[in-house]
Amino acid sequence: MQIAKWSPILMLLFCSACSSAVIEEAENLRMDYWETEGSEELAEQEYLDGSNGLAIFTEAVNSAEEMEEGSIITTRPVLTMEFMMEDEENRTYHLWVTEDGEGYLQSLHPHKNATFRMDEESAQEIKDFIEAKGDVEVVQGTVEFEQ
Repeated sequence: MQIAKWSPILMLLFCSACSSAVIEEAENLRMDYWETEGSEELAEQEYLDGSNGLAIFTEAVNSAEEMEEGSIITTRPVLTMEFMMEDEENRTYHLWVTEDGEGYLQSLHPHKNATFRMDEESAQEIKDFIEAKGDVEVVQGTVEFEQ
């Protein structure tokens, strides 16, 4: 009887551990910042590893929850990030974080058409990371979804 009580929780934990969004062995992360609206400057590129912020972005992906199918974001992303993986195929995502601390990810490669909502703590950490750069802006207002 006790096992039956815990089986839904155990099943949920098992399924989330098998999620395609989990990043386990990223060696580094390439981030391509998008130009701001109306800007004519080239987008900035940055590389992260274990010594300068990789864990913040890895945790954001690992703790994000998949949204319902068909949740497509139409707002320009803040950046595109590619996790360089040790033993598996690289993974690429668009990332949005707003001035109010909301965060979203959209899987591009190798898993297409999945949108994820970041937890508040991860979104805030990424917002702080981006704002510390000074020349990169987070999304002003809200993130827009396809109707």
